[in-house]
Amino acid sequence: MPKETFFNLPKDKRNLIISAAMDEFSKAGYNTASINQICKKSNIPKGSFYQYFTDKLDLYVYIMTLTIEEKIKFFSSAIAEFHTLTFLEQFRLLFLKGLEFAKKHPQYAALADQFSKEDNESVKSAVIKEGDKQAESLFMQMIHNAKTKGEIDSKVDSLALCLLLQSLNSAVNKYMIGKFGGISYEYNQEDINNFVDSLLDIIFSGIQNKAD
Repeated sequence: MPKETFFNLPKDKRNLIISAAMDEFSKAGYNTASINQICKKSNIPKGSFYQYFTDKLDLYVYIMTLTIEEKIKFFSSAIAEFHTLTFLEQFRLLFLKGLEFAKKHPQYAALADQFSKEDNESVKSAVIKEGDKQAESLFMQMIHNAKTKGEIDSKVDSLALCLLLQSLNSAVNKYMIGKFGGISYEYNQEDINNFVDSLLDIIFSGIQNKAD
């Protein structure tokens, strides 16, 4: 996370640095993104950069965290709006809303696309760790609502199910990247829905043979 000196900057200055970093990271992968370009676009000396951030990774994780936070807020408002949907319907809705979010926020979508191509495992792990923290609150909210409505057994460990859903979400993203070369939902909706439904069926119906 940024140092205290960054948060002590005037809001306009902070936003200028954030905007410059988002622009750079949305056009280039982590390794090729340039701190020099970010400093130039935000009109700060390179020496000042290290007063605000430990290094490029510190800035990158912060930018990706801001992006994830915005996406989670968007999802949370959608879930609240469609609270009458079943838990399974809400989970599928997340993928549709992901497409809507990308259309409304193309720069965030570009950041996500660049991240999906990232081959630096330590960088990916740092971002995923922060992303999981954000996603946990959303999934816990969904699980709590489903328990209240009686869709999920109250004895189910909420945290365990939350971790399972996070893994499921990650598996779907990996599936999309591996099969389609990216995380676009728009052109592969039927295929992805079938895959998601299969995974959800395993979670809710189990793997035991139900034949008599």
